[in-house]
Amino acid sequence: MKKSALAITLASLLLPVSSLQAQEISADETMIVTANRFEQAQSNTLADVEVVTRQDIERIQAKTLPDVLRRLTGIQVTQNGGRGQLASLFVRGTSSDQVLVLVDGVRFARAAKGAVDFNQIPLTYVQRIEYVRGARASLYGSEAIGGVINIITVARAEDESTKLSAGLGSLDYQELSVASGIKVGESGQVNLALGTESDDGYNVRPVAGVNDGDRHGFETKNGLIGYVHNFDDQWSAFGNFRAYENVYQYDNSYGSRAYYEAEKDDFSATVGGKYHSGNLISELQVTAQKQKSWDYEKSAGKHSGREDELEQQNVQWTNSYLLNSNTTLAGGVDWRNESYLDKNANKTFDRTNGAVFGLVTTSIDKATLEGSARVDDNEEYGSEFTYSLGAGYQFIPELGAKASFGTAFKAPNLYQQYDPTYGEKNLKPEESDAWEISFSGDVQGVFWSLTGYDYKITNLIDYHPTTYKYMNVDGETHIQGVELVAEFDTGIVQHQLSADYKDAEDDEGHQLQRRAKEMYKWNALVNFDQVDWSISYQYIGKRPDVDYNSWPSQDVYLSSYSLIDTAISYYPNESTTISARVDNLLDEEYETALGYPAAERAYYLSVGYQF
Repeated sequence: MKKSALAITLASLLLPVSSLQAQEISADETMIVTANRFEQAQSNTLADVEVVTRQDIERIQAKTLPDVLRRLTGIQVTQNGGRGQLASLFVRGTSSDQVLVLVDGVRFARAAKGAVDFNQIPLTYVQRIEYVRGARASLYGSEAIGGVINIITVARAEDESTKLSAGLGSLDYQELSVASGIKVGESGQVNLALGTESDDGYNVRPVAGVNDGDRHGFETKNGLIGYVHNFDDQWSAFGNFRAYENVYQYDNSYGSRAYYEAEKDDFSATVGGKYHSGNLISELQVTAQKQKSWDYEKSAGKHSGREDELEQQNVQWTNSYLLNSNTTLAGGVDWRNESYLDKNANKTFDRTNGAVFGLVTTSIDKATLEGSARVDDNEEYGSEFTYSLGAGYQFIPELGAKASFGTAFKAPNLYQQYDPTYGEKNLKPEESDAWEISFSGDVQGVFWSLTGYDYKITNLIDYHPTTYKYMNVDGETHIQGVELVAEFDTGIVQHQLSADYKDAEDDEGHQLQRRAKEMYKWNALVNFDQVDWSISYQYIGKRPDVDYNSWPSQDVYLSSYSLIDTAISYYPNESTTISARVDNLLDEEYETALGYPAAERAYYLSVGYQF
């Protein structure tokens, strides 16, 4: 991540707020859309935001979305094996289904059945990632308890270049991709991204004498096409279509121990328009998503196992208006219909959700104030009102402070409500109250922030221990933590450090499953004339887990671990990039989920050509 983004955010965190329409944006400014749902400079929001650009992704030579996310502040990633296997994350100790995942600002459809599997989303067509820590339900609705991750694709990019990339690596890894922006006349642009990737994998769930020699691989084919047309300086229209087909193998750990395979086919289509004139920006976007899934014993064939289908239609209308040089008003309407088809049970379940939201942000001398509110009306679980209040003050140029309080909720997903075996229709949404206070500043070139947070979550949705149906758990989940972030340069080396210490406990004071109390991260980038060298270190403390293979099940602890990854990019000329990456440099043996050993040291080599 660019130092300038964090530097500007911390050093001028509480400058007078004004939107893009009325201010001069410096070349170093990072523009974001996720924090308040309209485009603004990163320095003009009270939210904690990290931005990962396409250049960042290429410098670290990330192969998966979890490779990128695990470097970010407050994120802990767990994986049930390697590429393609289930990958989930905890943001500030909240669970994966308490983090809202957007693609181009629209909720990812998989959330209708459960937490998003981050290993399934290809990096091929990702242009940037915006990560917002903290409750944002007053703007986005369900799931935005711990934070929001917005995966922004190349669909509306303005780059007119074409880039080809090919690579090889450990476990018979292969990749090939192309991304291109093509100008169409004076007013239009077509953006394309196509990719294929595969590896033969390793045994992600080894049991001696049972599945010796098994390898669980992964293969994806993915693509995107987008078009943007500017009619004049005020009106523009856009549309895009994206798709991927992923196939991977796994071990049926809690059943027959047979060799299983799964396929995920995902499709999304979007059309929309934008109006930008004077102090007003208004955008309307309509999106349809569909995901089909198959899980089956590989020897029996694709249609022998479980099959389901998810569909989601979204309509979003967002607006921002610059009332004066210090005050911006924003708001809009969201509508969503989602359906879940269980083909084995031959049953379809669906529901609609409508919402209105509003936001005001203003500056008064050295103070900045933000307030937002939202009402969701769902045909199954009723209405939810959420709100957020924030304030900041710049004491001196080197020191600022901010504080906020927000409410949030997580609706039961369609699987939890309607599955014929495990579902419970009368589930209530989880509800959360969140406090944050933060100090930040610049001391002799060290840009730092210290944040304390406190989340209280009730009506947690979990399994009943005897009926195995979903239920709302009595009591309160309590998460308290402190984050320290610092960024600075030493010569040609850029450093980014983060430390996270938290207590994430259930109503009885027990540490939440797989949550580490301590996380420390160091990301460094060394710039030479023709070489970029990236180094990443992370330490994850010990975490509780449950051994479900014993009877009765037993609580265990996963050992702490340290992980080092490194990547080098060499630029022999303006068009060519030769890159190498080593994952798990010290060949650490560790597990992020009990019984699923992480991959051993892995090597990758790729070549890119741009014209």
